[in-house]
Amino acid sequence: MREAGVEVRLDITDRGTVGWFDHWRDLPRYLSALRFWRHEIWDRRPGAVMVIDAPGISFPFARIARAAGVPVTYFVTPQTWLWNPDGACKRLRRHADVVIPTLEAEASIYERARLPVIYEGHPALDDLVATYGDRPDQQPRSRSSPRATGIGLVPGSRRHAIRRLLPIMLDAVDLIDSEGARPRVLVGLAATSLRDEIERHLARCRRPVEVVAEGLAPLLRASDVVLASTGGNLLEAVYADAPAVACYRVDTMTHAIARYGMRLDGRLSAFALPNLVAGEPIVPELIQAEVTAANLAAHALRLLRDDGARRAMTEGYQRVRSRLGRPGVNGRIAERLLRDWPVTGASR
Repeated sequence: MREAGVEVRLDITDRGTVGWFDHWRDLPRYLSALRFWRHEIWDRRPGAVMVIDAPGISFPFARIARAAGVPVTYFVTPQTWLWNPDGACKRLRRHADVVIPTLEAEASIYERARLPVIYEGHPALDDLVATYGDRPDQQPRSRSSPRATGIGLVPGSRRHAIRRLLPIMLDAVDLIDSEGARPRVLVGLAATSLRDEIERHLARCRRPVEVVAEGLAPLLRASDVVLASTGGNLLEAVYADAPAVACYRVDTMTHAIARYGMRLDGRLSAFALPNLVAGEPIVPELIQAEVTAANLAAHALRLLRDDGARRAMTEGYQRVRSRLGRPGVNGRIAERLLRDWPVTGASR
């Protein structure tokens, strides 16, 4: 956004959190940010506010904006629709004048609830097509041996995720190495502000690891398998035809609340984006206690050694790409916003 000309007044992206405990630990920072934005809203009186993802901070900010009579667009709506669609619709109706979901199934739920919806496809599609082309030219590579393998590690864009995932990923690489591979290992740097966190873990690593800071494309193109946290990076793996293993860990308290309080185990059939988009298991998913070095290594070695498994995954990737929409997503969203929802006063 900074490159697009946005004036960045307060940047807290390097402190993004997931889960109950992580939010509470950073609560003072978030409260300070909300106080700052409350003054900004009332002093500047913008014509419109757009909140993006991050429901923990976006919903309170949206309340501030609507209290000031400023219309709110919620871009990249929260994933609560997966396990509580009625609750997600009610909450968005209270906080947003326009909602912009990223998945077709999600948009259908909001449309049935008569929410004001703009859906034109996944907003990441434009960048993915610009980077990899409309039809990736990279074909699945036949592998009779896992030697000289490239392994990409993508631990995420939040410090807490890096702390929970990167050490396990590095241990998995050691197990892959012990099975006869001599992998070239690359780790993705989501933001320069996270370099110290990445390097702190690499300092204890006994092998050379390359830090890739130029976006994910160089890492994905050099990797025969990718160990990745869940999120948008998995869609990029889809467009790069890079076989991937998805993993996700939150703090123990959040997991207990999700499992026993919210009973999400029986409500969620998938959590990795390629699987959600396709409506079928494309990418192996490991969550919480399943995220071990042994499990990551086992899935990675299967993808390295089994051409059939690699072929099945890349064929699944084609089905994912077919359901993301057509290029020009963000331009069409902007046109519809400007045409149908003028930025003068909040609708109720």
